[in-house]
Amino acid sequence: MKAQIATVMLNSEEPEKLVEFWSKILAVSAHPHDARTEHIWLFPQREGGVKLGFQRVAKRVSATHELHLDIAVDDLDETEQLVIESGGRHIKTTKLGSGFEWRILEDPDGNLFCIFPDKHM
Repeated sequence: MKAQIATVMLNSEEPEKLVEFWSKILAVSAHPHDARTEHIWLFPQREGGVKLGFQRVAKRVSATHELHLDIAVDDLDETEQLVIESGGRHIKTTKLGSGFEWRILEDPDGNLFCIFPDKHM
């Protein structure tokens, strides 16, 4: 048996707002919006990559955060600034004794995600 993650879906009462936010942060385009569907997907960053999807819901089921995204970035400060300018916010910065640092951020719908430096980008 083979299985692979194809899409990570985020529920939202206003998915268009999240599509705008995440397409800026990840520098990707969205599939053309079809008003007949309640889903909007962002194109993956590379061929065969995982898609980020947004599903319209009447009301979010929970405010708890059982899942979050880890986003590799080339510049923590620049990415955090873009997040804030795009309607997100900074929650917490953590720095280990080794010097490795990551930041917990929040998108406009309150979904938590982390950014961390990736020297291979």
